[in-house]
Amino acid sequence: MRDSRFKLSYFLNADEVFHIARVNIMSKQDLSLHTHDYAEILWIEKGSGVHHINGRLMRLSSGDMVMIRPDDCHTFSATGHGITLVNVAFPTETLDFLRQRYFENSNLYFWTSAQLPFHVRLSQEVIKRLSSRAEEAMNYRRSRLQLDSLLLFIFRQITANQKFEDNIEIPVWLFNAIQKYNSPEQFSRGVAGFVELCDRNEDHVNRVVRSYFYKTLTELINEFRMRYAATQLSITNMPIKTICLNCGFLSLGHFYKMFQRVYHQTPREYRKLNQMIV
Repeated sequence: MRDSRFKLSYFLNADEVFHIARVNIMSKQDLSLHTHDYAEILWIEKGSGVHHINGRLMRLSSGDMVMIRPDDCHTFSATGHGITLVNVAFPTETLDFLRQRYFENSNLYFWTSAQLPFHVRLSQEVIKRLSSRAEEAMNYRRSRLQLDSLLLFIFRQITANQKFEDNIEIPVWLFNAIQKYNSPEQFSRGVAGFVELCDRNEDHVNRVVRSYFYKTLTELINEFRMRYAATQLSITNMPIKTICLNCGFLSLGHFYKMFQRVYHQTPREYRKLNQMIV
């Protein structure tokens, strides 16, 4: 099948610099195979289907986000009741600006050299936040200011669980595992749960974690648990014992000891201080 090349100008009014829309795809015929003269970021709100991308097939469902590079050749085919996605299309010079400003030397996101574009699985909570912010952007003039604000919001959401400033070149499989390892269900499984998300053996995961983060896998996982606990202490009135259990700790004493090691105060002290600030 011959592909088309879509131009950003097809979708813009005279005073607009980016395109944003919620799209419903019901069949393969809804969108032809194409490349672009622009970059595109999209996430799936609901439904499922197949992403036909660079001669490969990638299954998509609610929670998936993909960053499409200009020369990626792709289309979609839907299954069941179709796919609902939000997509943002913007000029390639914006990519140059973002890389120079925030992602110099990065091999993630739009700047991966892999055959397939960057793809990450996000929680429904993050997807809802992204869609809410996108709806807000739809109500304003599609200016450079609105584009930069929206893209930075998106990047903040997908990097919220990780300090990528110092580890921007971590493997994509590790990045994806970190994004998914953010709920009580996963915390309760500890190291085994994280290793399963990596789809690698434990020794290999531990070696890679040490090489990029200079800490053991157990230390990294406990850091994620403590970050989750700190957020819950700040924004909820959930009992500390419940937060302890949700972080995967069976002993409240162990939880307190771990929290104090990271934040140099008890969970109760941390909650009192941070909820007062909020």
